[in-house]
Amino acid sequence: MIVTTLGTSHGDHTYCRFNSSTLIEVGEQMYLIDAGAPVEALLIRKQKRLSALRGIFITHMHGDHIGGLPGLIKLLLKYEEPGQHIDIFLPDAAGVPALTAWLQAMYLDLAVPAIDVDITAEGAVYSDAGVQISAVGTQHIQRRLVDQPLSFAYVIDAEGKRIVYTGDVHSDFSDFPSIARHEPCDLCVCEATHYDMAAAVPILADCPIGKLVFNHIGDQWHGDGEQRLQKMVDQLPFPCAIAHDGNEFEV
Repeated sequence: MIVTTLGTSHGDHTYCRFNSSTLIEVGEQMYLIDAGAPVEALLIRKQKRLSALRGIFITHMHGDHIGGLPGLIKLLLKYEEPGQHIDIFLPDAAGVPALTAWLQAMYLDLAVPAIDVDITAEGAVYSDAGVQISAVGTQHIQRRLVDQPLSFAYVIDAEGKRIVYTGDVHSDFSDFPSIARHEPCDLCVCEATHYDMAAAVPILADCPIGKLVFNHIGDQWHGDGEQRLQKMVDQLPFPCAIAHDGNEFEV
């Protein structure tokens, strides 16, 4: 598997990072986690074949994670190839009519055979011949009177390897995925904005992680702050990297 951190910023673009989007390639197939802007441009610059996209998995409905989705859908429709099909997973059913309305405002129709829109629920959400993807609820989005998660981490199993992608987590880090705490994973992609890193490091140190990559990088870890973050995580018992836009990691 090849993991490309297309966009690695937090809630805003910064001088060196775009909003969140991460591409996972398994053989000739591609899977996208989050679609922050300008994801379609970043895929084009990487010379990726859009028809190879099999699934788009949105962790939650904040704009920095979904803002590039309409533009990406436009390209998928404009350059659709025979037999092409993609599943888009949204974490909140309320997002479906909103996305549909925005596409209609762009004179596009989401109701086409090439695209299915599904609502994410905990457990197995997607599988094909090469990959199995499961969702784990987090507490990043909390709404009263809602009895199911509205934000998710994802677990990707393929080629005998496992990736855990945390999505955004709660400020107390209590919802860091249990599966990454207790079961080995080859790569964990963990956000680095919404919690106290000093408090999280001892928790991470006890996790059976092969390699840890930080994305969704907060302002405090830009510039000279990157060296401070790297020094903090160098004490962990596994290799750690601070992702930048366009970095590739082989799993």
